[in-house]
This record gives sequence, structure tokens and C-alpha cells, in this order.
Amino acid sequence: MDHIDIPVRPHLVKFLQYHLGERYFLSVSDPYGILLFQLLRRPVHDARRDDVLEEYKGVFTLHLGAYAGKHGLKELTGKTVYEFNNFAHEMMRADLHSFVDLATDHGQIEKYAVEQFMAKYDFEEQDIKYDTLLKSWRRFAADRKAKKKRAPHLTPTRQLKDLKKALLATPPPIPVTARPAA
Repeated sequence: MDHIDIPVRPHLVKFLQYHLGERYFLSVSDPYGILLFQLLRRPVHDARRDDVLEEYKGVFTLHLGAYAGKHGLKELTGKTVYEFNNFAHEMMRADLHSFVDLATDHGQIEKYAVEQFMAKYDFEEQDIKYDTLLKSWRRFAADRKAKKKRAPHLTPTRQLKDLKKALLATPPPIPVTARPAA
């Protein structure tokens, strides 16, 4: 066993090949390799995820290199494949958000920025829909905007005023001399 074919979603095949190359050798010096190494050493079992092995149509080949036959690497499980796909998808979403954020900061319209992101990775509508990426960006932007609105309430001055108000509302402590003897 010198390589493992990992079932992945179609858009993740292109994303992973762009970042890791056609021939990716297992390495513990990047986040993908660290996760895969841990998932292969201690596979997670969950019967609800066993159908994932047939559901994901893309294939990403992982070459084990120096790790082949060593370190107790085991076979893939449905839950292992599911966890790896979720991790890679979140990395892709983070890349999408930073790409579109930078493009919109430079005056580009968000729709065109998402189209450029799809062109960068050669995504097609069959891989992942344009609307899915655009909705992901808009949700991210709305969440960030909502967090900015809440931020002024957490300023140090406001916290100090709240603390003073709370301290003034509490009754003063009883002095030690006024306490009855036990």
C-alpha cells in the first residue's frame, strides 16, 4: 500500500490539486498532512458516515512515501473521509472569503470577485455552484458586519463604567471590629 485514494467532493479535487499538486506525499509539515496522518493512525468509526465513501465522486490520491507500512497507518473509514472533506471545504471557504474580501477592498464588485475565484481554481457549475460561493461570502460579510456593530459595547471605558455601577450597587462589607465574636 503505497498510496490511498481518498473520495472527495468534485470541487475539492481541484482545490487540493491546486494547493498540494497532482502527486501529494504525506507530510506532517502542512495542515492537510497533519490531519491525514492523525486520521489514518486513529481512524474514527461512525456507521452513519459509511455511505460517504460512495457519495463523493472525486478522488484525491495520497502517496504515503516514507510512511508506507509504518506508524500503524490504517484504512479509510467513512467518518475519516467525511472529516477530511469538511476540513478541506473549510479551508476553501476561508480562501474564498479572504480572496473576495481583498478584491472588494480594491473596489471590485463581489459577484466578479467570486467569478475570479472560480476561474482561479477552474471550478465549474458541476463542481460547486456559483450561488453557493456567493451566499457563503454574503453570510460571512453579514456576520462580520454584525460583529462590528456589537463591538462598541465592549470598549474598555464601557466595561469600567459597568464595573463601577456594579460595585456601587453592592452593599459595603461589614468591618472586622463590628462582627460578633464566634
